Amino acid sequence: MDGQRRQTRSNDMPIAEILVGISLVKASASAIKEGCSAAKSLSDMASSVDALFEGTKQVQKARANQSGMSMRDQLGAGSAAQEVIDARLAKELLHEARMAISMRFGPSAWTEIVQLQQARDKEAKRLAAVEKQQRLEKREAIQGVFIVIASVVIGITIIGIVLAVIWVSQQPPPPAEGVR
Repeated sequence: MDGQRRQTRSNDMPIAEILVGISLVKASASAIKEGCSAAKSLSDMASSVDALFEGTKQVQKARANQSGMSMRDQLGAGSAAQEVIDARLAKELLHEARMAISMRFGPSAWTEIVQLQQARDKEAKRLAAVEKQQRLEKREAIQGVFIVIASVVIGITIIGIVLAVIWVSQQPPPPAEGVR
């Protein structure tokens, strides 16, 4: 029974991520449409555009995570239908936001936004890879220092044992008690 509860909780998590993502997409698309109709500048709506992309990523990520579910869970009609509906709704809202921005700021504005977003994503991935590489190099350096310290300690111990054996072998034997 406890295993079923854990399995249900783990399967609810991607659904929750999808719901959060789709609500973020809805709110962002609505804010973008309102911003365009209120003649706000594109910089005033930047956070809404960023949130729109983030929500879309969350929906896509949660949908991709669904593939890790068991076959029985994947074949559930409700979750499959909801998954498709949410993905299409996110795509539709993204298209509506694109149209609103294109109508307000010109057709090149959306293209510039997408290109900038892709460049930022690419840079974030590159920085994450550099950070990971730096952590790996730091860990290797620490391991190298540990190996050197361990080698020195082992060397000193061996030298100490050898010197103790030499010192003991040079000591005169104690006099025999039975012989006078």
